[in-house]
Amino acid sequence: MSTLTAQILVGGSHPNHGGINPSHYLFLSENSRPAWILTPENIFSEKQEQEKIVWIPTLENMLEDALLMIGIYVLEDEGLCELAKEYFDDLETDHIELYDDISEENLNKLYQECRKLEQKYKVVITSFDGDHFGNQLKALEEYAMDVSICTPKYTRHYSRWQDEVKVRGSLE
Repeated sequence: MSTLTAQILVGGSHPNHGGINPSHYLFLSENSRPAWILTPENIFSEKQEQEKIVWIPTLENMLEDALLMIGIYVLEDEGLCELAKEYFDDLETDHIELYDDISEENLNKLYQECRKLEQKYKVVITSFDGDHFGNQLKALEEYAMDVSICTPKYTRHYSRWQDEVKVRGSLE
């Protein structure tokens, strides 16, 4: 059974109070290997836009892989999509493995192109374990979109292996 370890809300930013009207969600599922799952369900919309898309990301650039998915499938930037069609064997599939379906060199070119996009959207990144992306969050400095990072202030869970409740952080 895989576990969700992070999520990203993607949508429009509220101009006054920093909220978000999400149009898409990305979930990071992990167990034997990670997978980004993009679902285009706006909780405020009546229509279903498309099916979910799954990318098996690189471990080194897992966060930028998610931002690239957003550029291609959510923003549908014309230049980025044309470049992606040139580099991927089959971009129309709903399952892509980044280590197999694109060269590292071409993937880096796509990251560079994605960083140039006019970012008129917001992402809210939630890491359920607090430091899941490690130093990958620094890559966000290269992007212009509105962003909020959410990490746990307090966690409590029962450890079956040690037969005890583990607490991290504080509610104060």
